[in-house]
Amino acid sequence: MSARWHLRLAAVAASIGIGAVACSDRSVIGVIDSEDEDAAAPAPTPGEDASSSELADAGSVDSGIGDDLDADVEDSGTGKRCTDEGWCHVVVPDDQTLRALWGDGQGTVWTVSDEGNILRSNGTAWVQSHSAGVPLHTIWGSGPTDLWAGGGATPSGNTIEPGVLLHGTGPNPSSITWTKVTTDVTIRSIWGTSATDVYAVASVPHRVENTDPSYLLHYAGPATGGGSGFTVDPLSLELPAHFDRVWGTSEDDIWVSGRVRVSPTTIQGKVAHRVPTGDGGTIWRADQPAHTPFSETKNDTFGFSVSPAQAYLVGFTSDVNVTSYLHVGVSDDAGAPFTWTRMSFATGPITPNGLTAAWAASPSEIWLAGQFGRLRRWNGQTWRLAAVSLDGRPVQKAIHAIWGSGPDDIWAVGAGIALHKVTQ
Repeated sequence: MSARWHLRLAAVAASIGIGAVACSDRSVIGVIDSEDEDAAAPAPTPGEDASSSELADAGSVDSGIGDDLDADVEDSGTGKRCTDEGWCHVVVPDDQTLRALWGDGQGTVWTVSDEGNILRSNGTAWVQSHSAGVPLHTIWGSGPTDLWAGGGATPSGNTIEPGVLLHGTGPNPSSITWTKVTTDVTIRSIWGTSATDVYAVASVPHRVENTDPSYLLHYAGPATGGGSGFTVDPLSLELPAHFDRVWGTSEDDIWVSGRVRVSPTTIQGKVAHRVPTGDGGTIWRADQPAHTPFSETKNDTFGFSVSPAQAYLVGFTSDVNVTSYLHVGVSDDAGAPFTWTRMSFATGPITPNGLTAAWAASPSEIWLAGQFGRLRRWNGQTWRLAAVSLDGRPVQKAIHAIWGSGPDDIWAVGAGIALHKVTQ
């Protein structure tokens, strides 16, 4: 760890009210408002089923914002319009751009928007739960009545808007009260294992995007004597990077992805994995694919896991032809280093920023979302583009998030669009 980075983190911490920053395990946020790399040969490129009606539209995209759905399409009376594959178009209030999804597994689904709104699905429509006043990027909950959401505005000119971290609690999903935990940082991603084990990727807004490192916060429950309860995780000092996303399967299997600038013109992916030490503790370890000669990743790197022994990365590398890859990581056991192979896509407009979200129910039920309304499903053997268009008109609106409780209950949301896959 360089002294330069330590001083930088100390300055950042001071700007948001961190009471103490050191190389200890628990640098505490004070009172606030309310490369062991495995080089693996690329795997054979799997096929992509060309039978989907969406494939014929892949070359006709332009701005990524499509026309309104045909007014003559039959409406079910619940605000849903469905395709033959069971993808129902759910009306988005005021054509908002939806950025993230989380569901409680009991029928309630939550999303957040660029317009600063937290929305809840009541089964037939989106209902506003809260307005934050700044763009929101992420939402996650430990259960139906314990939720976290966060975001922050993109710096513009000489103006740097504050971000926000919100905690939602209440007696039931329809009566959630949202409380500001902090207004000093931009929150990019939230994930946890319980109400007292929550992680958040945070950064101080900066005029030069993706240049300053961000840091990982950890919440272990309400702080005694006041304060937010969040602390700076040691990862922020041990493997500093500009973090993008956090996810995992348990308290001993946590992943954080991001980027580091290795030269004035090159940004490379960075992935850290928290694993057991064997003596009851855990450590952070760099655990990622090998970089290729064309491994600049200027957009978000993110991932998902189907088990402690199988993880996936999206957007970690691209090649000279701007093909975006999905990396598959497999470990012999939960603590062993991962061996990585990669998949590419043979059809459709896949660019380094073309893949934006992912969700998996199992190794043979994986969904990737992206620009131009593309939803790709992996069935264990091939990729296929889902038929989400109505009346033969292609969906061209960007998809930013996807989540499901099972193969027949999947949500995908984006720029003025919300799709819900239901059993036909």
